[in-house]
Amino acid sequence: MGEGEIMSAVIISDTHFGLDSSTLSDPSKVDRLMKEISVYGGGCDQVILLGDIFDFWRVRPENALRESVPLLKRLGEEDLKIHYVVGNHDHHLVVQKQESDFMERTARGDLFPVYSPSLRWRQTINGLNIDMLYPTYRIRCCHRTVLFTHGHHLAGIHIFTMQMVERIRRLYGEELLPADLEMMMAYAYESIYRSSYIGEMVSFEERVWKASSLLQRITTGVFHDRHIASVEAQYEAIERFIRDRNLGEIDCFIYGDTHRAGIFQRMGGPLAVNAGSFTRVPGKGSRIKTPDTYIILDEDGLALRQLGKAEPLFLCELL
Repeated sequence: MGEGEIMSAVIISDTHFGLDSSTLSDPSKVDRLMKEISVYGGGCDQVILLGDIFDFWRVRPENALRESVPLLKRLGEEDLKIHYVVGNHDHHLVVQKQESDFMERTARGDLFPVYSPSLRWRQTINGLNIDMLYPTYRIRCCHRTVLFTHGHHLAGIHIFTMQMVERIRRLYGEELLPADLEMMMAYAYESIYRSSYIGEMVSFEERVWKASSLLQRITTGVFHDRHIASVEAQYEAIERFIRDRNLGEIDCFIYGDTHRAGIFQRMGGPLAVNAGSFTRVPGKGSRIKTPDTYIILDEDGLALRQLGKAEPLFLCELL
């Protein structure tokens, strides 16, 4: 997307509004977060939401939107500009945009297929005007180029899907197209989104996910997947993401998706930072090592913080 200059921002990822595991559906936690932003963020003038803000996979969309009111209302009261980079659990927002664009072209009589590798649009949610982006948002801060994305493109599950599509295309003498990955994602994500209206389907899908996770642990080794979601483990995928999309020089790569906050950097590569999440396991405390984390980015650098902690988890000057 287009590159803009910012002075300061707070970055929040994976709130999963609608689920019982979402912690920012609690107004008291939202109050605490806003106080910390005021204290530690100083003059933050915008918030960047890194996807999976709404969980349209497991609950009806109206329930997810209702749970987001405490946070979005406070952001509106603070007059913070909002940039929302869409993820996989809220991917339906992208499909809505694509369908809206298609209907506009249809009205004009433009019936040629269009593939947009990146999208940017304005959308009103709960009374707030929000800048929506997919799959990336690129800015300049502290004289450095920072790229934001949700992070689901880094996961390995789509690699098998694309290999299957590539084999099918080869059978028909065709090449793999740039749009194929997004089309396959939309196919999978929309199926899950539609099933959220049927409670029995949600329960069935959860059993399938648990079973597949167990199978994966058995085949890859129960004790060997502990670091699979770490920033270090995903670093090669991050470099490949930047390279394959011809994004040029990126100094800092910020994402979410795994719910696992962390940082990592190799010599000559970008600083990679995972913002973590605002989720917990209901009724069982939190299985997330560092829950309720967020990032403050300003002229002093980047701070990865945990809600309720005075000292940042990580502090880095970007100058």
